[in-house]
Formats: sequence, structure tokens, C-alpha cells
Amino acid sequence: MKKISLIILFICAGWAAHAQSDVGLWTGGTVEKKITKKLGFNIGAQVRMPDNVSYTQSYLGELGVYYKPLKGMEVSAYYRFINKRKDETKDWKNRHRFYYNVSYGKKFGKFKVEDRLRFQYQFKDNDGEIGYDKSYFRNKIEVEYDSKSDFTPFVSADLFYQIGGGFNQIRPKAGVSYKINKKNALQLSVFKDVAINTTAVSQTTFVVGYKLKF
Repeated sequence: MKKISLIILFICAGWAAHAQSDVGLWTGGTVEKKITKKLGFNIGAQVRMPDNVSYTQSYLGELGVYYKPLKGMEVSAYYRFINKRKDETKDWKNRHRFYYNVSYGKKFGKFKVEDRLRFQYQFKDNDGEIGYDKSYFRNKIEVEYDSKSDFTPFVSADLFYQIGGGFNQIRPKAGVSYKINKKNALQLSVFKDVAINTTAVSQTTFVVGYKLKF
């Protein structure tokens, strides 16, 4: 009961802090399968709902493989299919995204610091005509705190660099992971996309994710 109360407290605290602004919700799940000690793959799906969770804006599914060549290091490659509409009045359009990650993490006492570099590029499918959309380099730094319990709080910052457009966004995030058991985990977090060099205001987004490992 104490653990459930802490999860509820986290959600309520975040909601109260942003009750006066537009909010969104991302919810989904991931299945991870280890093939060997160093090699494995992930399958994931997500639904995204903006504008105070008033409608569904996008569905996405992805498949990726990862490899851990050294302790603390991981390289991975993913394909993501996205079915998205600009708003609830527009038609659905498909997007095809490919991205590649290189990450390295190290523990410093009770803290784990991880740096993840990502390159991603995307194609848009407009009525069967596939064309290049945009590409990004992204660098995310995340800090986890080992609480010696099933709860692991974390904070991160993800910096976006659009190729041909420069740095245009940073995504600060805070959250907590809850290890239900050896195979199942739940993660709750909240983030906001902060535009660089513009006055654009983005919504606050809550994320609820489930992960199964086997």
C-alpha cells in the first residue's frame, strides 16, 4: 500500500503543478527479449493524446535490436512506424522513422549517469508517395538515484539538433521507475518540450509506460 500511495502522490503532485496549462498523455508498453547476455531486441507500442487528452493524435509501433559490447555501453538500431494527424480535424498520415543509439552509463555512489547519443531520420508517406521529412541528432543525459528499493527516481535532459536547422529544442523530464517483480516494471514521468530561440509554448506531457523482460 505504501508503494501504491507513492505512485499516486507522484501523479497528483505533477498534475497539480501543471493544472493551469495544457497537458498531454503518452501511454504504451515495451517487451524486451534477451537472446544472449549481450544481445537482445525490443518491441514497443504507444498511443499519444494531446490537448488535455481530448483526442488521439498518433499511434506508433517500433522494433529494435541492441548490443552491449562493453560494460555500461550499448548500441542499438530501431524502426518506428507512426500513424499521425496534425489535429482531430485532419487526415491520418504515415511516418517511417529510423534511429540509432550509442549510450554509456556509469555509477557514482548511489547515482548512475548515462549519456545517450541518437541519430534519427524520418520519411513521410502522403497517399503512397514517400519522401524525406527531417533528421536530428539528439543527446540525452539521464541521472538515476539508487534508492535501494523497487523505486528508482530519475531526471534527464534531451537536446535536439535538427540537421539543416540547428539546435531547436530541449526536453527536460523527471520520473520514477517501479520494479513490480523481476520481469515487470512500470514507469511514470512528466516532461515539457522547451523551444530554443522562439517563444513557442508547449504542453506538459505525462508518460505511463509498462515494460516486460524475459
